[in-house]
Amino acid sequence: MNSSFRLLHIRGIPVEIHISWLLIFFLFSLSLAQGYFPAMVEGLSSQVYWAAGIITTLLIFASVLTHELGHSFVAISEGIPIKKITLFIFGGVAQMEAEPNSPRSEFRITAAGPLTSLLLAIITGALYYLFFAPGELIGEAIFFVARVNLIMAVFNMIPAFPLDGGRLFRSVVWLFGKSVLKATRIAVIVGSVLAFMAMGLGFMIIFFMEDIWGIWLIFLGWMIYQAGQSSYSQLVFKETFSGMKVSEVMSRDLQTISPDATLDELADYFLHHKYGAFPVVYGSTTHGLVTLQDLKKVPREKWPHTTVAHVLVPLKEVMVTNPESDAAEVMMKMATQNAGRALVMDETGELVGLLSRTDMMRFIQMHMVLGDE
Repeated sequence: MNSSFRLLHIRGIPVEIHISWLLIFFLFSLSLAQGYFPAMVEGLSSQVYWAAGIITTLLIFASVLTHELGHSFVAISEGIPIKKITLFIFGGVAQMEAEPNSPRSEFRITAAGPLTSLLLAIITGALYYLFFAPGELIGEAIFFVARVNLIMAVFNMIPAFPLDGGRLFRSVVWLFGKSVLKATRIAVIVGSVLAFMAMGLGFMIIFFMEDIWGIWLIFLGWMIYQAGQSSYSQLVFKETFSGMKVSEVMSRDLQTISPDATLDELADYFLHHKYGAFPVVYGSTTHGLVTLQDLKKVPREKWPHTTVAHVLVPLKEVMVTNPESDAAEVMMKMATQNAGRALVMDETGELVGLLSRTDMMRFIQMHMVLGDE
């Protein structure tokens, strides 16, 4: 099930809404309609307060979208296409199709977001002070949007990777250290420290001040920590397999099994070879893949009378790749589709190898021990 749905396109960039956005949209509208606006502007009907709350919440998310568009337009000017922008519970993210190739490029792309939010804060703040008086509903809504944009600009400058401030910090370390991997590791460490400090503060707010809103700090700190670790892992992955072909990583020493073999024979194969899956091949024809999970689905008493052909995953449902394909792209696709392995077949349709997560982990481990060369 897709957790996001397409909203619109802006200059060719798809904009999606994550389902978590609906929760924060309701909570924001509720708090404005029943808390903020009645306190700031008295004597209006609940319908007016709710209308103001919903419109102001939409303006807030328009501000978040504008922040991400600031990143996106600069990235496009730097030659980096944008896959999509997704709005979710804590803001938004512009997904670039490639990482910046220089620290200066990353600095420009990253700085565009907070600067855009700061500009929006200045414009809306100026509108409020020039044209409205305290206690006017429209003015209070505009002033609220101004404050949120200012908070967004300041918050994103916290040097906790992968927030904008963390990315700016990484670009500076990258500029002087000449290594994006080392710069990312340093930025992630700093971000992790700040994330745990935020979680600690959240626990203190809950236990000592008895304020349940501390849970938001805990959740936010955990999200920042997880995002930083994930970003670093992905970078290590891309750096390790950059420019490599599938043929350089795949296993060539294949153990295959016939579709006519019984599940008893298949069980012996698993015990003897200690693999998690086997390509199913008859002659020169590859029929698919059979895994340990496929075997476990059949009651043991039926194993002697059931063949592999009855339980295998057919070839059309198995991820298949070419030995000349880019290893990093194939492995990212495997991760996206939660595929544990891919069959490697040449142009003639002959099975020439198997690419698995085990192959990836083994190669990454060797790369980290032996170094780049």
